[in-house]
Amino acid sequence: MAIVTATSPRPWNRFITLTRLPGALPIAVAAFTFVFVWLGHSPPDFPADFDYFWTAGRAVLHGTDPYAAVREAVHQGTLRWPLYYPATAAVIIAPFGALPHRLAVALFTAFGMALLAWSLEAGPPWRRWMVVSAPALQNVLLGQWSPWLAAAVGLPWLGAVWAAKPTIGLALFAGWPSRWALFGGGAILLLSIALLPHWPADWIASIRTTPQYLAPVQRPGGFLLLLAFLRWRRPEARMLGVLALVPHTAGLYESLPLLLVPQSAGSFALLMGLEYLAAVLAYTVLNPGNLGGMLDAAWPYFLVLVYLPCLWLVLKGRPSTQHPQS
Repeated sequence: MAIVTATSPRPWNRFITLTRLPGALPIAVAAFTFVFVWLGHSPPDFPADFDYFWTAGRAVLHGTDPYAAVREAVHQGTLRWPLYYPATAAVIIAPFGALPHRLAVALFTAFGMALLAWSLEAGPPWRRWMVVSAPALQNVLLGQWSPWLAAAVGLPWLGAVWAAKPTIGLALFAGWPSRWALFGGGAILLLSIALLPHWPADWIASIRTTPQYLAPVQRPGGFLLLLAFLRWRRPEARMLGVLALVPHTAGLYESLPLLLVPQSAGSFALLMGLEYLAAVLAYTVLNPGNLGGMLDAAWPYFLVLVYLPCLWLVLKGRPSTQHPQS
C-alpha cells in the first residue's frame, strides 16, 4: 500500500505548479476563450462588434470597399450601423476575413485574450486577474479590439495593432511609445491607403453623424480627467490625459487599459470591483435600441466609478518610470 508523506505531490500542488509554467496562462486563456466563443456563436447568432470587422476584412481581402460592404449588410438587415472604424482596422483583420465567421470570431477573440495574458506574465501576479475583469469579459462577448490594444503595452512588437483604433492607440502610445508602434502603425496606414485610396473620406463620412463618439472632455465632468497631466511623467497619467481628449465611446470594454493604472494589488482589486459595479448599475438603465442615448446614460456611472478613481490613483502616487507590468 502506498504511503502518502508530507513531501508527496498532491493533485492541487501539481495544478499550481502547472499554472506557473511559462506560457501556461496564455494557453489556458486562449483555449477557454475559444471554446466559450465558439459555443456562444452557434446558430442562431446575434450581431456583435466583430461582425463589422469581419465584413470589412473580407471586403479588403476580395479587393472591394469595406465601407460599401458594411452598408450593404446594413441594407440587408444583418448589421445595424455603418463601419465606424478606419480602414486600417479592416486591413489588420483581413486574414480573419478568409475564415468562416464562427471560426474567425473565436480565433480573433482567443488570440486577443491570449496575447493579453502573455503581456501580463512578466508583471506582478495580481495584474493577471485582468483577464477576468468586467471589460475583458465584455470584449469576449463583443469580439472587440481592447485585449489586443492593451496587450501591446507589454508586447511592444504588437504595437502596430494600435492603428486599428487610432484614438485609443494614440492614448496608449502617449503612455508607452515604441518604435514598433510608430513604424508598424505607419506601415499599416500606408498599406491601407495603397489598397483603398479613398478610405479617409469614407471614414469621415461614416463618423460625421455619430454623436456617441465623443471625447470625455465633451461629456459632463470629463474635463476633470485633464488633471492627469499634472503627473505627466507617469505613463498611466499620460494615457488617461490623452484618453480624455480623443473621441471614443468610453464604454465598459474600452476601460480595459485603465487597469494598467493601479500600481498595487489593493488599488487594482478596488478598480476591478468598481468596474463590475459600474457595469451592473449602467446596464440596468441602458436602452439598447439607441446607442447614443445608451452611452450618455452610462457615462455618469463610468465617470464616478472608473475614470475618477483612476485619476485619484494617478494624482496620489509618486511619479513613476516603471513599466506597468514590472
